[in-house]
Amino acid sequence: MLQLLTAVFLLLACIPAARCGVTTVSELSALEGRSIAAPCHYDPALAAHVKYWCWGIFKDTCTMVARTDTAPSDPRVSIVDDPAQQVFTVTMADLTEDQAGWYHCGAEEGGIWSKDPSAAVYLSVVHGMSVVNNRLDGEEGGSVAVDCLYSKRYRDIKKSWCRSGDPGSCQYTGPEGRFDSPSVTIADDRVGAFNVILSKLRMADAGWYWCGVGTQKTAVQVLVTPRPSTTAVPVTSTPAVARSPEHISLESQLAHRHVLGAVVVFASFTLIVGMVLLARKIWQRHKREQRRRQGEELKARLSLCHEDIDEASIIFLNRDSQKMDIFGAE
Repeated sequence: MLQLLTAVFLLLACIPAARCGVTTVSELSALEGRSIAAPCHYDPALAAHVKYWCWGIFKDTCTMVARTDTAPSDPRVSIVDDPAQQVFTVTMADLTEDQAGWYHCGAEEGGIWSKDPSAAVYLSVVHGMSVVNNRLDGEEGGSVAVDCLYSKRYRDIKKSWCRSGDPGSCQYTGPEGRFDSPSVTIADDRVGAFNVILSKLRMADAGWYWCGVGTQKTAVQVLVTPRPSTTAVPVTSTPAVARSPEHISLESQLAHRHVLGAVVVFASFTLIVGMVLLARKIWQRHKREQRRRQGEELKARLSLCHEDIDEASIIFLNRDSQKMDIFGAE
């Protein structure tokens, strides 16, 4: 309630100034021993002004922590201005509980009658633990990892990983900050985080677990999906039988037979055509030889009948029979 009333007061205090040219988040929270970053946005008109970060309930009486025109007195605090983006960022590292409280982002405007544009933010520094991701998704046979964060006071305390509802399942880090088994590995950095890796996931590993340190615990849910099947299911059994070595050999023999049959048919056809052409050629040669002999016989007959032909008035030559008829003159 006190924090809410203070925030209302700070908001009302900004109204008389007619403008609040700096804005930021209203609350920040971090584990003890870790760090926070606060972005403070401002109007373009404030780009060349000095920016600052101060601690205290009221901005007019707050204690200066960091300014852009001087080096911070605390090396754990830094302030960086980016006029191009119109934002300056304050980072505080290795936080302690006594650093919790109200802070102010401000831009120094100067002048006795004007207030600096500023914005207030409440920083909570707590001890305990948290996780980066409280839901882990893995595949059967695979692995998942979770980062469990803890505050500074728990650095030297052993860390644990337990299945929810089963206290006997807890595994703890040893003096060296580690625990190793075929399915679970825990490694503590002794600064502010320990990493848990679950390997060779089974469907039975799905469920809720606890990251633990001392009396502090944070819940983590592990989800496991079945491994995709890689076995191909044949459409029918016939193709597998058809492609057996015996069938492949039979198909090869049948193919050879088809080729051999085609070759035989082609060779037979070629032989028949060749024989027909040869017979035709022999027949034509026989016909020419027959005409030649008949011509020679005709010439011989003409030679014998030379005198009779002179006295004949008509000679008829039968072309088909090569017979000659001579009719004497009247």
